[in-house]
Amino acid sequence: MTIHIASMMPDRALDESAIAKAIIKTAVDLARFREEPIQKRAPILDLIFLLPSRQEKADFDGLRLHSFDKASQTLRIECAVPEKMVASTHAERFVVAVMLDAIDAATEFFTEQRILFDAMGHLALVEALGASEQYAIN
Repeated sequence: MTIHIASMMPDRALDESAIAKAIIKTAVDLARFREEPIQKRAPILDLIFLLPSRQEKADFDGLRLHSFDKASQTLRIECAVPEKMVASTHAERFVVAVMLDAIDAATEFFTEQRILFDAMGHLALVEALGASEQYAIN
């Protein structure tokens, strides 16, 4: 399974927020693993972080399964980012935690659909992202 992460920012003022920077940093860190065999296999997990603004806010909390495209084997999961996380010093840990939760949700979905899925490999990949962040803090 390949993991893709992205964000939906309804306000340009969010571009420099802690959560936007954390999503970008995590995406860059994830790109370092793009040559790993696990990142070249279907199915694909497309994780979208929905950032809140004054004009727009997700109508749900947490994660939700958005859609599954059988042809491309892409599962889209959305995450409603809580307002308190926009400027949080814990934004990077939040992004990694959401990715781990999304993999758990994908595992359940793909098991129900009887689609082969290497959950353990992807959990290890995301945990490696979190480990590099921990070393940077200390």
